Amino acid sequence: MTQPNEPNLPNLPDQGEQAAGSSDQPAATPQWPSQPETAQPGGAGFAAVPPPPAYGPFPQTSNSAIAALILSIVSWIICPVIPAIIALVFASKADREIAASNGWVTGGGLVTASKIVAWINIGLYAALIAIGLLVFIVAAAGGAFSTL
Repeated sequence: MTQPNEPNLPNLPDQGEQAAGSSDQPAATPQWPSQPETAQPGGAGFAAVPPPPAYGPFPQTSNSAIAALILSIVSWIICPVIPAIIALVFASKADREIAASNGWVTGGGLVTASKIVAWINIGLYAALIAIGLLVFIVAAAGGAFSTL
């Protein structure tokens, strides 16, 4: 058995033997030094391996914030005002949830986006209704609805 600090070296012929050399012996091939049998992790022959990272609970996105964003987008496609109002309710609920969580619940950007999209939708349809009423009043005042 070899000593742990001694590498396993092949028996190489010295130069005198090479000159006289016999052709019946194969050329010596180098062998990698074997690891000592007594080596322990962190000891000789082993690289220092860092411990795995400690994983803990990750912050989660607020479900109310996700629902608010989805409802505010849906309000542009289906039934414009009702989902936008519900989205504002979910957004305010998500704001309270995020503020009370001390950083464990995220989604502030989703809440802000859903509020912006919902208020633009409500404002746009409020302006369309106001313009429609104004056109109706002007038409009624001009006698467009009177019959002769």
